[in-house]
Amino acid sequence: MFTRVCKAETLAEGCFRLVIADSHLIVLAWPDNGEVKAFQGVCPHSNAPLNEADFDGTVLTCPLHNWKWDLSSGAPVEPQESALAEYPVKIEDGVVYIDTEGVTPLFAAP
Repeated sequence: MFTRVCKAETLAEGCFRLVIADSHLIVLAWPDNGEVKAFQGVCPHSNAPLNEADFDGTVLTCPLHNWKWDLSSGAPVEPQESALAEYPVKIEDGVVYIDTEGVTPLFAAP
């Protein structure tokens, strides 16, 4: 079931924001030259929220330990530990919706 999270106009290309859908903290991103994507909003290493993360338009960097992910795919860039869980996204009539059903955040092995 898709949940309304924000208006599409509140997200610019090359930027990200955190949203909440069904109690899930989610990074909503529009990578440069890409499509709007949604990934878990907590670091798989520390479980810290990624609201203070740095985003260069492609790579998201956690502010705590500099873990990095490619937000075109959620794949880890450095270190190669854990991907970010991806959520289905749809945009209809200028509104962004995210489906959280069956998606669980991923965490790196301790």
